Amino acid sequence: MPNALDAFKAQREAAAAVHAELSEVSSLLRQLRAHFDGLVPEVKELLRDQQQWLAKTQEAVLEVRQWHERDEPRLLRGVFWRWTVAAAFALAAAGLAGAGYAWITKPWVAELQQLRSRAALSDLVEMRLQNMTSEERRQFDSLMRLTGKRDRDHPSNPPSR
Repeated sequence: MPNALDAFKAQREAAAAVHAELSEVSSLLRQLRAHFDGLVPEVKELLRDQQQWLAKTQEAVLEVRQWHERDEPRLLRGVFWRWTVAAAFALAAAGLAGAGYAWITKPWVAELQQLRSRAALSDLVEMRLQNMTSEERRQFDSLMRLTGKRDRDHPSNPPSR
């Protein structure tokens, strides 16, 4: 069993070890303090520079904001006129295309109308021919032969060769 003297020696050795560690920590703290004291002016200068940069940045942001507020009405006016001109051009192009189409197809419309009326007349004649009785058909054929002879014998129609 350890006696009191051995316990005292162990405590003394432990206290000496703790003292040595504390001395070492103390010397490290002094060195850190010296390094820190050497860095303080540099850190203060860096903070001062950062404050100056921040102030310049705030001034730049304020200037850009003022520039934007000044130019916004001009920008909106320009955008409005650009869209107005584009819309006017689109409407004019559509109108001119429609007018050109109408002008080009105008002769064809008249011809088509004439052909439609002729087709309607021929459809009417065809329907009438289909609905004729045999007596009406003989009478029609005799009239058509007479009309054919008259047209051939007419002086305005020269004989065909």
